[in-house]
Amino acid sequence: MLPYLKQAFCNLFRRPATESFPKGEPPKAAEGYRGRIVYKPELCVNCGLCMRVCAPQCMTRTIEALENGDQRITLSFDQSSCTFCSLCADFCSRNAIELTDDYMLVGTQPGDFIVSGTFVKKAPPPKMTPEQIAEFKAKAEAAKAAKAAAAAAAEHE
Repeated sequence: MLPYLKQAFCNLFRRPATESFPKGEPPKAAEGYRGRIVYKPELCVNCGLCMRVCAPQCMTRTIEALENGDQRITLSFDQSSCTFCSLCADFCSRNAIELTDDYMLVGTQPGDFIVSGTFVKKAPPPKMTPEQIAEFKAKAEAAKAAKAAAAAAAEHE
């Protein structure tokens, strides 16, 4: 026990063996490093491929119906359960998900590790009734016939 006390007493007057962090700028991550997730909701089309390929299922999607028929869609990524495999970013056809070279994933609350974004998906136009389809076809046929008649009249002149 005595040798340990002697060592502890000697260490009280020495400089620390470690350095304070961060000391200046943190070092740059290696090329191709997969760090913090960036989600760009304005590019997302809500295809859901990212959620299907995510092995730890760290993504959640909430869909809220709006009064005008549109949908408010929120996609959240829980980086505390993410394995940073980059499959979500690889499968995203619109490049709405990126993994940056930021490796400083430090937080004091669980919410510090959540990345989310919201966008509004417009409702599709209402389907046409059979009567509307017949009317549309009749107008198209009439326009086609008028165009043919005008071409025939121009040809006889």
